[in-house]
Amino acid sequence: MKKITLLFAFIFSSSIMFGQIYFEDDFSSSTPNSVPNGWTVFDGDGQTPNAAVSEFTSAWIAVDRDGTASGGGNYGGPAGDIAAASTSWYTPAGASNDWLISPAITPTTDSSVTWDAKAQDAGFPDGYELLISTTGATAPGDFGTVLFSIPSESATWQTRTVDLSAYTGQTIYLAWRNNSLDQFVLLVDNVIVEQNPACFDPFDFVLGPNGITSTSADIAWSDNNGAGTVFDIEFGLEGFTPGTGTIINDVAATNYDFTSLMPDTSYQMYITANCTGGNGDSAQVGPIGFLTAYDCTTYTVPFTEVFDNANAFGSCYTTEDVDGDGLSWISQQDLDLDGDTVVETFATNANGAATTPMKNDWLISPAISLTAGTNYEVTTKFNVFSGTPNASLEAFILDAPNSGATQVATLFSNTGIVTQGAFETLETMAYEEINTFSVGMSGDYYIAYRSFGAGGSGFVLMFDSNIQESLSIDEFNQNTFTHNYSKDLETLTLESSNLEMTNIEIYSILGQNVISKPLSSTREVIDVASLNDGVYLAKIFADGGSKTIKFVKN
Repeated sequence: MKKITLLFAFIFSSSIMFGQIYFEDDFSSSTPNSVPNGWTVFDGDGQTPNAAVSEFTSAWIAVDRDGTASGGGNYGGPAGDIAAASTSWYTPAGASNDWLISPAITPTTDSSVTWDAKAQDAGFPDGYELLISTTGATAPGDFGTVLFSIPSESATWQTRTVDLSAYTGQTIYLAWRNNSLDQFVLLVDNVIVEQNPACFDPFDFVLGPNGITSTSADIAWSDNNGAGTVFDIEFGLEGFTPGTGTIINDVAATNYDFTSLMPDTSYQMYITANCTGGNGDSAQVGPIGFLTAYDCTTYTVPFTEVFDNANAFGSCYTTEDVDGDGLSWISQQDLDLDGDTVVETFATNANGAATTPMKNDWLISPAISLTAGTNYEVTTKFNVFSGTPNASLEAFILDAPNSGATQVATLFSNTGIVTQGAFETLETMAYEEINTFSVGMSGDYYIAYRSFGAGGSGFVLMFDSNIQESLSIDEFNQNTFTHNYSKDLETLTLESSNLEMTNIEIYSILGQNVISKPLSSTREVIDVASLNDGVYLAKIFADGGSKTIKFVKN
């Protein structure tokens, strides 16, 4: 089962306690859309921003750090709340190469540089580097040493720290290089070079070697204090007050594996470094938040998945981008389709580039234990939106959670799907597929959905997927269940020898519910004159079970 990627929330309860400040700039003196004061910029890639950011005048500019950096300028944030920003909005043709170079700095004792950083566009959080030069700052070629490199910056503000002790007494220049590979805005703020404290704060919190599960979370961090440093940790449920949590003292490693946790639960930790040689303690850093994975063993028959838990999606579902276009199924938690101020939740697969020959993206459920010989029913509600009306979706039962597994059963395969309803009715007007199957051997199986329309074919929205046991076809047959369509009368007659039917639902071949009505006897005549000619599926309920039949109206 796939484990969820850790999501951190960093809010530091106390500032990093350094000494003498050698250099400090929060860019508050900068003019929006201009080169930050006292700094040098270099546009190494020569790429011109597209029309959406045409007001940008250089590789790096000054923007409101709490606004939308991709438009440039000031966006109404607090007075003086300005950051340096680099953009890489371009037609992808290689890595960005935009440089922000500091003024000359001369630290006379051991020092460190700290800065705040954020990826403004969370969908494309590519990385950047911090480099240093001791010979000058006229061009990137002067910077031969990389001090810090990160492949993916967070979409929330993070404080980064790098030790500069090796450059004590030298005149240095620092350069932040945006080397992202896609559309991306990097913001840098609050750059400070100052004397090192006696005991550094822990920093740069990431997943540890044991990762995260539904009952454990291994958190790692960086430390600049050297051998002999130990750490005191306090943790508890999100929002707990320091002093009331669980305390772990004298952790000798730079990671800690929290165990016996609750699934799908948000926790927070605070941490203090205890330094050797009489150097005292660091500040208490925190809270650092982490979320345990969802318990995937809770997926048992029957279950209904409405995709309202992004953690469950990330923990338990497998997605595969087989076509390699960088787009696959995601959990959508923030769209209000019907305008009632309540967001709808669903899984969605992007339409991909129009140049993509054929989309091929898989969404595979967690393991579901099934019993041989039992008849199961899977109901799927979906719709498409935007793009050329040729989206395609099919569903299978697999014997392993990957696209190359054996297809035990085919549930449905629909091509050329068009949008049903308007944007605000995409869920209420969704298509519905109802399919039955059984397995020949008891064990774990998986419901798999494959989106395979041509490039640019529209977004597939998956609103609901559920599985339950259904009354077996053999039981219906034993009760002499029959049906007959009369072309002359335009009626569908249903008969069952001793099971009273309770309800019927009729669907078009694309899954639209066209008739739904209660039933109450062993013989029912359904008027289908209102239906257009074509193939229909009828789901008949009786005695707590159901059966699906196909008929042709002509």
